[in-house]
Amino acid sequence: MERVPRSRIWTTSSLVNVSDFIWNGLGLTTPDDWEPAALERDSLLLECGSRPVCELKWRTVQGTFSFEKHLKRLSKSSKGVAVQAIPEHATPEKWARGMERLAESGLRVQSFIWGEGEHRGIGAALHNPATGMAALVQFFIAADADEAVASATLPSLRDYSGGKTIPWAMFGLSARVPSRFMLDTFSFKPGHYRIRFWRPKSEKHAGKVPVGKGPGTHLVFERYAPASVLLKGKSLSDWTGETLDAVPKMFSPMAAGPGSVAWNGVDKTSLLRKVLHRETYTRGTIRTTDVGNAILCVTADGVIPVEDAQFNEIVASYELA
Repeated sequence: MERVPRSRIWTTSSLVNVSDFIWNGLGLTTPDDWEPAALERDSLLLECGSRPVCELKWRTVQGTFSFEKHLKRLSKSSKGVAVQAIPEHATPEKWARGMERLAESGLRVQSFIWGEGEHRGIGAALHNPATGMAALVQFFIAADADEAVASATLPSLRDYSGGKTIPWAMFGLSARVPSRFMLDTFSFKPGHYRIRFWRPKSEKHAGKVPVGKGPGTHLVFERYAPASVLLKGKSLSDWTGETLDAVPKMFSPMAAGPGSVAWNGVDKTSLLRKVLHRETYTRGTIRTTDVGNAILCVTADGVIPVEDAQFNEIVASYELA
């Protein structure tokens, strides 16, 4: 199973530890002290301390892509702050090297700047002709050192949307999802993280109906913590049956190994459901972690069964980052 690589990032002073943020097809490797401050299906705002340092926005576009129109829309949304494209001859050297590396990876790129003094930024509009991914990344610059970090961070941006499996990495968790599954809903609350993906029954409906609506299959990743408190006085099997709504009452989670339980079967069936191909399948694997004091859950339920090999690969990819 291919894993999302962890790496290091160059700054003007030294090599520092980094974090990978990969979300809904787009990824960025950042200094370790950057943290998500706001997260949407197609945007991510990162902060260092209480100060915003980087913003990402992206979407898939059909047909041609215009950098000029993209930057005009950015100017209108910037509350009077002028956004200017940077001519190639005026691009800072370190930033230009980052842009060159992105171009070498197959992306079309255009740099821009806005503001001045301690209220300024540098960024890039990007387009991947192979996948249709259009992205905007901008870094908030409060000091000259920030520009060096931004220039080092920029070339780590990656478009993962064209793969057979799509990685995600957020809040200390990472996994890979088959590309036919689309991000549906997510929640990161203290003690309970939940990310839900959706695959429609008919591929022709993909993109034409709201994600998560109609017949299809949900794939859900959850993390509960601390495991030592949640499991105090009860087995993992008992906790699973009491806690997870995805476990049908007719199924008893079976021990699948040390510190893990699993189930797999048909949840809803009848002669009519069989004739109409509307039987509902359900399966799940729950396990405790050796480190991190957590319970990791992967469940799938819906009208399309997730086959053994594929489900096992998904479970194996899910881990504490």
